[in-house]
Amino acid sequence: MRFVTFNLSLQTNILFMKKHIIFSAAVIAFSLASLSLRAQGRGQENNTPESKSNKVAAHLQSKLGLTDEQKDKIYNLNLSTIKDTRSLKVAKRNDMSGVREGYTEIHKQYDQSMKVILTGDQYVSWKTIQAEARARKQKEIAEQTGKKGKFNADEEDPEEEMTWEESED
Repeated sequence: MRFVTFNLSLQTNILFMKKHIIFSAAVIAFSLASLSLRAQGRGQENNTPESKSNKVAAHLQSKLGLTDEQKDKIYNLNLSTIKDTRSLKVAKRNDMSGVREGYTEIHKQYDQSMKVILTGDQYVSWKTIQAEARARKQKEIAEQTGKKGKFNADEEDPEEEMTWEESED
């Protein structure tokens, strides 16, 4: 009789352990899922035009040595530019014709305003910073997509593997 009791006790302990392991695995899986969702949403809470404008103005102040007046002007310029591009995006949501021209016009106005706000040396440095950022972004996109430039489909021998050429942009 004692052997049977021990055997039942052992079976209940094994069953309890199985339930405990399954519950622990479920809790860990839920925790990881919630952390992943929190990390994805973290960048969106600072996605307001004001926070973006403030971030750009602070960055340029540290890189270009802006005065407080210049920083305020750049903040306001960035804020209006962001709002203009967002309103253009909403207005052209169903009709994409003219979007590129709209963005080009907004960019030209932004560039002209920066030319007025910054000194000559600061403007040159700002253009350099922009070019470096653009190159870095293109490199990131190329690494993510596995492409290194514009696709060259004009091969003489169609049996050969298609090649990539460096883009001129």
